[in-house]
Amino acid sequence: MLGMRSPELPEGGMSDYRRSHLAKGVDYDRDLGEPGFDAYMAGRERDILVRIVPRLFPNRIPRYLDFACGTGRITQLIEPMAEVSLGIDISKSMIAEARGKCRRTVFMVGDPTREQPAIEPVHLVSAFRFFGNAQDELRRSALAAIRALLVSRGFLIINNHRNAWSLHRLLMRCRGESDGANLSYRRLNRLLAECGFQLLRTYGIGFWVVRHRLKRPEALNSPAAKFLEPVSNLRVLGPFCPDAVIVARKLG
Repeated sequence: MLGMRSPELPEGGMSDYRRSHLAKGVDYDRDLGEPGFDAYMAGRERDILVRIVPRLFPNRIPRYLDFACGTGRITQLIEPMAEVSLGIDISKSMIAEARGKCRRTVFMVGDPTREQPAIEPVHLVSAFRFFGNAQDELRRSALAAIRALLVSRGFLIINNHRNAWSLHRLLMRCRGESDGANLSYRRLNRLLAECGFQLLRTYGIGFWVVRHRLKRPEALNSPAAKFLEPVSNLRVLGPFCPDAVIVARKLG
């Protein structure tokens, strides 16, 4: 997804996130599918998207773009809800995987932050597993590119799977530990506002996952997890969840 796996790298650990996944394709899907917290987050993201996208577009999405689409995990999910479905990523190997999953989607290899694709404006853009890893310069460039691609008051749905304010990471910080995550709810909200977007709603994921042992498959798939997970969707807890699906709207 513009090379999307989620290595937990510090802000200065990579000069440009654009280069992080150029050669990945099959490996990305395999890694994300392994039992554990990444797979758990992907499952909850899917549950949220199939619930909220039809609410935003009860008569189907006229034109949809998956920005930094990677291997098409999100594209495949939203494609059936769209009249026209598009995907773009910088990685040829990931686009090759995506084309095998999404028969109705037109995929493009390119970097919209450097050259705007020659497409008509779209009504919905998604961008998953991107903003949490990207450096600030790239986050701003991506939001500017997305804004240019959206119709007036079009929707943007993203996620932040590396929330610096998650309860788990706050506890890590109290122990003097850090995994380099730096995108908090407040920081993301500020970036969206500065780039011409209004944050509408945050749907939290995994608020209760506060210790490493709770990331084990046996904990994530337990009856307790099914009982606790709905608490993450409470608006007041969204800013403190390790992952969240965020709905925003282009202003003007």
